[in-house]
Amino acid sequence: MDLKTDHGVDKLLICLVLLLVPAVIAQVPPGSPVITSSKERIEIGDTITLTCTSKRGIPAPSVKWYRGENEISPIYNTVGDLTTNTYTFTASDRDQFAVYECRVFNNVLQNPLTNTIFIIVYKPLEVNAPRLSYSAQTSNSVTLQCEVTSTATNIYWYKSNQLLQIGSNNHFSGGSVQTPSLTITNIALSDGGEYACSATNGIDTKRSRNIVLSVQAPLAVIAPSTLYTPMTSTSVTLTCRITSGTATDIKWYKDDQQLIIALNARYSGGSVGTPSLVITNVQLRDGGKYICSGADGSVTRNTTTITLSPKASLSITAPRTFYNPAETETVTLACIVTAGNPTGISWKHDNVNIIISGKMSGGTISNPALRISNVDMSDAGNYVCEATDGSATVRTNNIQLSPIERTVSEFDIITSILKGYNKFVRPIDPVVKVTHSLIPKEMVKFDHEMLAFDALQCITWNDPRLSWPRGQPRVSLPSSIIWLPDIVMLGQKFTKDFEDKAIIKKNGDVTYCPESMIMSKHCEGMAGNVWECEFKLVSWSYDKVMLDIFFPIGINVPSIDMSMYYEHEEYEIVSKCATRREKTYPCRVGTYPELTYTFVIRRHQSYCRNLNKNPTCNS
Repeated sequence: MDLKTDHGVDKLLICLVLLLVPAVIAQVPPGSPVITSSKERIEIGDTITLTCTSKRGIPAPSVKWYRGENEISPIYNTVGDLTTNTYTFTASDRDQFAVYECRVFNNVLQNPLTNTIFIIVYKPLEVNAPRLSYSAQTSNSVTLQCEVTSTATNIYWYKSNQLLQIGSNNHFSGGSVQTPSLTITNIALSDGGEYACSATNGIDTKRSRNIVLSVQAPLAVIAPSTLYTPMTSTSVTLTCRITSGTATDIKWYKDDQQLIIALNARYSGGSVGTPSLVITNVQLRDGGKYICSGADGSVTRNTTTITLSPKASLSITAPRTFYNPAETETVTLACIVTAGNPTGISWKHDNVNIIISGKMSGGTISNPALRISNVDMSDAGNYVCEATDGSATVRTNNIQLSPIERTVSEFDIITSILKGYNKFVRPIDPVVKVTHSLIPKEMVKFDHEMLAFDALQCITWNDPRLSWPRGQPRVSLPSSIIWLPDIVMLGQKFTKDFEDKAIIKKNGDVTYCPESMIMSKHCEGMAGNVWECEFKLVSWSYDKVMLDIFFPIGINVPSIDMSMYYEHEEYEIVSKCATRREKTYPCRVGTYPELTYTFVIRRHQSYCRNLNKNPTCNS
């Protein structure tokens, strides 16, 4: 055999072997199927995805899902060395205890590789309260129902969101896995409120809607007041109250006879919504014993007896409406209660309440009349007697009291106004206002440097202490016993040889006009036998804030009154003026008003030619 040929034969054999080797290597069995589920705990309604995966395998294996012998998911997918089949379904009751099988095979295997998953389907946890409202009376029992639709590991109850300790309170029972409903025995008012049932299965917790428990005490009917005393013709309400329970019917009885409220227009109320009885236009015949009765369908409860005792309307009268006693006498203004029972009596004088004391007495429930002792003119006016019984107030007509004025003598007036009078005290504080005017009567002396007049100084002021209410309009008093303003003429000392009188009016106005000789050394000669002389007056003790001096106001009361002047044979007064100014002095504190009276005199015409000279009156 040719070696070359043999060598070629060897190469051919080698090539055939190389072609056969890959065919043998490509036959690889698949890996065992691996199953995964999208949820470990499956509840009805859940969407479940089952995934089966096989690794390797040449050729690529087929992966299919079976339920029993029924193929349910033939579609699979190979990516790389993994082949996967995914089956998705919605869990329902028919899936309970179902067995799903995954089968994997290729040409290498005579029998497929398999794996199974066992399905348990749980019902979802639900807690339901089939009844959301309960009503119970105290001392009874009630069961608040709770339904759990799945197996629970624990049951809890809450009241007002607070956990109830059922095991430690024999007032409660139930509320367990075996008996979820809660039973409450011997119910109290404090048990009313909102409850909730809660269940857990270790994975989930659910809670019921709120359950309302309304607790009512047994029916109770009361009358807060058992005595009513209204006035006739008024209205009264006999109060009846349902303090516990729910009444379905209300009835009223008078003297054991049922009242037909609808048949009497003066009655109203007496119903479930308004148990109280209203009686309008009360009459005496409405008096008696009343009872309010309430019923709830099983029991009837009555109030205690209510007594209605109407009273006649309050009435008073004044049998006499005019009295005219003399001053200092005692008078009794009669007031009589003619009907009703007053709880208070009062009197008014000219619409002002009278405080019964001192000279007043009476005005009580037992003695309504008003007694006035030692009557005086200030007691005159209109009086009214009033009575009240707590609900109504009535009054008499006006009762006029007109005292007869007692004659007042001058002795009475002077004795009265000087009693306790102190002439060293100013009559008005802080300031006494005084007017001053000058009434020259006669020129006594003139020597071209000094002028002297016999004159009156008319001074007026008000002293309220020297006033009286009635009697003669004025009296005269010695000036030494009353307060006088100390107005003096500057530069002059003068002592009177008699005492002037002051005229006092009823309102306290004082007029004091002392007559004296006044003298001025302030005379200045002018041209033509003419001279100008000044008289200055000022308060010696009181400054302006205590005593203020003015000239009279009004054209009928001049500051210089010449009506009493007797003309001098040689000199005549050709002009005059009065001025006021305020001055201070180095030796006295304060500002002092100063009055200056200025006169221009001249010889009679036979002695003087200048007839037009006027005084220099500067303010």
